[in-house]
Amino acid sequence: MDLIYLHGFASGPWGAKGTHCRAWARARHLPFQAPDLNLPDFEHLTLSAQVEAVTALLGALAEPPVVVGSSMGGLVAAAAVHRGAQVSRLILLAPAFGFARRRLQGRRWAGYRRRGTLPTYHFAQEKWLTLGPQLLPDLPLWRDDDQWRLEVPVTVLHGRRDDMVPLAESEAFVARNPGARLVVLEDDHGLLGEASLRALDESLEEAFGPGPGPA
Repeated sequence: MDLIYLHGFASGPWGAKGTHCRAWARARHLPFQAPDLNLPDFEHLTLSAQVEAVTALLGALAEPPVVVGSSMGGLVAAAAVHRGAQVSRLILLAPAFGFARRRLQGRRWAGYRRRGTLPTYHFAQEKWLTLGPQLLPDLPLWRDDDQWRLEVPVTVLHGRRDDMVPLAESEAFVARNPGARLVVLEDDHGLLGEASLRALDESLEEAFGPGPGPA
């Protein structure tokens, strides 16, 4: 069974959590994939392109995988499953539920709605890029994520000090999905603290079983 990692907004497959998951899979000799979700590229990014690519990736596998999705990658993972993609389990790290609603209505993105562009620091490319207007008309297609119900086991890890995605979004998701459970951590949106990474490892071990013991 494969482990798939989906990165967040303005990030890439080789970020800290992607690297952590890659090392975890390698130590257990598990197939691992972490696609680049800057699709078709960051400047022309749309959620639809991301969901379509992930759906195609999952559909090409021999068996349903375990998917770890971070922030926007968590939203994309949930969207693909909502639209019929098959997975064994989802592990969502501060999933960006409400992404479309906040960008269509929130004050922080008012400038983007007015101009159609947004200077954004891209952490994977380590430089400033300009997000273009293509995302804006795509957002209404994904604003109903507060109604999604997924028929797969889901573990959600969310930091109590997250100032990017409200903890309330994950609480609401878990409340309407009986197969989901929420682990609240004393961390921020990055979930890179020792306790957060340990919780991620525990979630992976729950999905795959314990790894090899000491030699």
